[in-house]
Amino acid sequence: MKRNWLLYLVIFSLALNLGTIGTLVYLRYQAQQPAAQQEPPPPLPFRELWGPLNLDPAQSQALRDLIPAHRRRVMEARRELAQKRQELFDLVKREAASWSEVQAKVREISALQGGLEEEIARLLMEVKKNLKPEQHAAFVDLVQRRMGRACSPMGGSPPGRGRGMGPGMGKGPMGPPGLPEER
Repeated sequence: MKRNWLLYLVIFSLALNLGTIGTLVYLRYQAQQPAAQQEPPPPLPFRELWGPLNLDPAQSQALRDLIPAHRRRVMEARRELAQKRQELFDLVKREAASWSEVQAKVREISALQGGLEEEIARLLMEVKKNLKPEQHAAFVDLVQRRMGRACSPMGGSPPGRGRGMGPGMGKGPMGPPGLPEER
């Protein structure tokens, strides 16, 4: 009789452990799913972004002429941002780093990030000058959809991520999600 109880207890314990492990695996999988679904869409090449606008040849050429200088300025800003961020990490690693030095470096990074945002806005304004009103409305709508949650009234954070946790505008290897790179 004791042996049957022991067998039942082992089977119950095994089922309980398997159920717990299964639940943990399921919850971990579910936690990873929304993050994968919330990734911003990949950038479109400029020709695909401008395709729906039905640009005339003069407009296409004018917009093509804007891109090289814009890319140079963005890449330079990104290089400088990366350098300043590395300097910030090096500063934080130092034993004798003062809070005022860290704050100064953060202000430098913030100014560079602001400059990158201004460059993006400058490009949008230049593009606007070369579009007809209906094309401009379609362009702004497309860019805003591509940016997705970055334009949301909730502060620009995708759901499931805290403020300041996302890549932000202009950061990362591909740049802002609303301004695709030509391939």
